[in-house]
Amino acid sequence: MIKTKLVISGPQETKEVPLEPKGVSLGRGSKCDVVLDHSNVSRVHAQISQDAFGRWIIEDMDSYNGVLINEQRIKAQAILPNQEISIHPFILHLREEPDEQTGTGAFLRTTIPVVDKGMEEDIVSYKASPVTVLSPDLMRYLNEFTARLMELSSPSDLYSEACLCLARIFNTLVAIVRLPRGDEPLSGSPEILACNVGPNATDISILQASSLHLSKRVLDTVRKTDVPVMASSGPSSGGNLVLTVVDTHKPHLVFSARVHDLGETIDALYIDILQDKSPKEMFDFIEAVSRQINFTQKNLFFTELKKQEKAARQANVQLKEANLQLTEKDRIKDEYVARVTHDIKGHLAAIQSCLYIAADQSSGTLNEKQSDFMNRSRNRTMQLTNFVKELLNLTQMRLSGQLQMEPFSLPDSISKALASVATNAADKSITVTSDIEPSLGQIVGNEFSINEMISNLLLNAVKYTPEGKSVHLEAKNQDDFVQIEFSDTGIGIPESELGNVFEEFFRASNAKKREKDGTGLGLSIVKQIIDRHGGKISVQSREGQGTKFTVILPKNNIL
Repeated sequence: MIKTKLVISGPQETKEVPLEPKGVSLGRGSKCDVVLDHSNVSRVHAQISQDAFGRWIIEDMDSYNGVLINEQRIKAQAILPNQEISIHPFILHLREEPDEQTGTGAFLRTTIPVVDKGMEEDIVSYKASPVTVLSPDLMRYLNEFTARLMELSSPSDLYSEACLCLARIFNTLVAIVRLPRGDEPLSGSPEILACNVGPNATDISILQASSLHLSKRVLDTVRKTDVPVMASSGPSSGGNLVLTVVDTHKPHLVFSARVHDLGETIDALYIDILQDKSPKEMFDFIEAVSRQINFTQKNLFFTELKKQEKAARQANVQLKEANLQLTEKDRIKDEYVARVTHDIKGHLAAIQSCLYIAADQSSGTLNEKQSDFMNRSRNRTMQLTNFVKELLNLTQMRLSGQLQMEPFSLPDSISKALASVATNAADKSITVTSDIEPSLGQIVGNEFSINEMISNLLLNAVKYTPEGKSVHLEAKNQDDFVQIEFSDTGIGIPESELGNVFEEFFRASNAKKREKDGTGLGLSIVKQIIDRHGGKISVQSREGQGTKFTVILPKNNIL
């Protein structure tokens, strides 16, 4: 196993943070796993986590100063150890160390250049013999390798463990490289997903020197063929060819095979071994090893997927139970609100009656000041009564469940609603016009609710339209639906607040300034009525120019 630490150099100190596959969040906020205390850092600035292939990914969480790699701002990118990451004024990099408990060998996750040695390399493709029999040593190695992979529980550990195990067995360099498919250009420094060398390679500085490289011809060949390949090197005019790093004075063999196909890219195993240390059946062994890595990877991903599905099912069950509890609590709350609201409504009706009688002066003459106070009390009581009425309507609608549906004349319902707002419109000299399509007839729905919805939208339009202006209603057929538009020339709704108009108790900021009285429940009730009928409502508005609500209702709801 490999231990990974995040090294953070800041204005005040340098600190190290151990990393786990789930990763860490970085930012100025106290809830971040790693706090970077500076004004240039967003509250949640970035996140570093490990993907299924063991790569560490840094993601910019929409921060305002960004995450920079090579002086370029990135959104999300895989990072290698010692690659500098800037979250100004902090500099970060990863440091990876082999776990002392996992055995010998040195681990590398660095940039290894590709070198093209041209015809100095002899490329051979794998040809399976009719009967493949591995030597006892290779069979033991394969069993050891397979057993080690079977102990893994996470896909992210697979590549690093495979490289570590093979490097320890053969005391050589083993890497897994991600390559572009087909004819796409091969990078001069391909992405190294995992890389280990054997226990004899104790001088890490040598391993990171310029002499360390991968064979371009080998990588080019393996990414274009489904079978493993081998490259051999012999003496050349410049001395013995060095394919990678193992021994600069002896011929080498390089074996490479695909271990995973990702569509646009492939992952390839790359093993550099001294020719005199390579077992006779090494080609067959590599072919078996690559198949085992591929099989284990699919199995681990399948197991991981099953875990995630199980966790999702459990979370879904818990969510349903929580929703049931919440629904029951909401029902109890709504019943309580309905009872209390009904009681308040009764008391308010009694108070209104008393105030009406007192204002009528039947019990005695009122002076000017008393009459003024009496009128204020009547107005306030009326406003409170309207609020309680709407609140009662809302809670009763929630508790009523399915609405009783029956055929009724929509034009008649519209006419009743228009008549109900006539007085309010006349008081403000507002012209209310309508255009009802002659073919509009019956629909199936709850007539009382539909009438309340139409009246509510018309009253709203009149309320927020200045004196002397106009309100218009248009109703027409639309295949299996009817469309009703309510247009006014009123104060409009600020664009930033349009998304909130159907929320309970919400009132637009300009509406509050113009009309202090209002419950903020009318449009919420309208939305619930339309939803209960399987319809839709939308709003268009420009502040200072007017508003248009468009309601679409199905003609035939289930009776």
